[in-house]
Amino acid sequence: MKKNILNISSSTGFTLVEIIATIIVMGILSAFFIHFMGTALDDSWKSVELIAGEAEAEAKLEEITAYFTSVINDDSRMANALSIVASEFSGEASMEYIVFDGSGNEVPDVSGINRTLKVTVEAPGNPLTTILTQSRTETTDPKVDY
Repeated sequence: MKKNILNISSSTGFTLVEIIATIIVMGILSAFFIHFMGTALDDSWKSVELIAGEAEAEAKLEEITAYFTSVINDDSRMANALSIVASEFSGEASMEYIVFDGSGNEVPDVSGINRTLKVTVEAPGNPLTTILTQSRTETTDPKVDY
């Protein structure tokens, strides 16, 4: 008879208990992962919507600014440049004439002398605002570059 001198067990691989325990742990971890990833994916469209809305608002603000620049550079319409822009884009942006007091606070321009137009375009998240002023007052003033 031969004796097993080294007393080495000849079992290799995993036991059924180890495999079942691994499957259960993986199931629990995957349930957590799917839950958290699912809520993150549900909310991811909001970022895309915000960026698209802001890009649209920026495009409208650029269009208003470009139109203002073209009007102010037209000598025949220069005197009424701010009023022309305000009438052209009245429904697409909120516009008001403003002045700044001695403290730097903005107040509505009721006098009509200092014509500074505050243009605000609503965008998801943050409204975009720009200030348009009539920098050309005489036809001999240099043209405004945009």
